[in-house]
Parts: sequence; structure tokens; C-alpha cells
Amino acid sequence: MMSSKHPFFCRGFTLIEMIIAITVLGILSASTAVFLRGPIASYFDTERRASLSDAGELALAKLTQDVSRANPGSITSTPLGAGFSLNLVRRPATGSLPTQSITYVCSPNSVNPALGTLKRGTDLLATNLILCPPPFVSGPPQNLVTLVLGFDNAGDRLTLYHAIRVDLP
Repeated sequence: MMSSKHPFFCRGFTLIEMIIAITVLGILSASTAVFLRGPIASYFDTERRASLSDAGELALAKLTQDVSRANPGSITSTPLGAGFSLNLVRRPATGSLPTQSITYVCSPNSVNPALGTLKRGTDLLATNLILCPPPFVSGPPQNLVTLVLGFDNAGDRLTLYHAIRVDLP
């Protein structure tokens, strides 16, 4: 039979040692969280700004595509309160297709009147618009349309200025 002079030293951790280990781990994890909070917040800010930029660029790309193929003289812009209505007749890509009448409307959002929406017919192109003045159509012969769109997303703001040249047939 083996006997030990100190039977309690061979049985593992004491409660005090475990509390000290948990406390040290808590302090280390809290200090790590302080250092990681900045990069994580920066990541989410960048994601929000990128989605805002993507939405604005997509809306302007669709507008550019339609306006550049519009029949000269067919572009009309009408102010609608804080927004606008832009009407145009688009030439077909090939001579066999008929022309297409297109309407863009920028108007206040029904949920939040401070923010607007941009629609192409019934299709929603962009939301969170805070700046939507009527486009400036140079004329005659209506060969340049200047647009300004301002977006807001959780405090991030983006204003896009774009001049579109109407392609002559």
C-alpha cells in the first residue's frame, strides 16, 4: 500500500486557483475586445458605404443607358415637389423594334417622407434619396442631361453628379 504525506496536493485545482484563472482570462478577453472593436466597426461602415455607392451607381447606369439612347427632342423633365419626373422616348437598338416611352419618377418615400425613391416605370431603382432635383436638360437640340442624386444610409451620405450625352441617330 502506498501512502502519501500530502494527499490533497495530488487531486487537481483548488477553487481559488480556478477563480484566479477565470479572472485573468476575463481581463485578457476584455482587453482584446477593446482592440478589435475599431476594426470591426470600420468593416461594417465600409460595407454600408459600398452598398450605398453600388445602389447609386446602378441607378445612374440605368438612367445613362436610357437617356443616351433617347430620341433628341423627346426628353422632358417636370418638377414634382422635392423630386422630378423625367420622360423620354428611347430609340430601339435595331431598326426593326418600336420606340419605347420611359418615365423616371423621383418622389418622397411613403414610409419616411424625408427619404425619396427613384423608379423607372414601376421598377424601384434606388431608395434613401435625400437630394433629387429635376435634371437639367440642355436644349435645343437636347444633347446633354445633367443629373444630381443624393443618398443617405445610416448617416453615410453620397452625392452623385452625372452628365449624360444623348447619342444622335
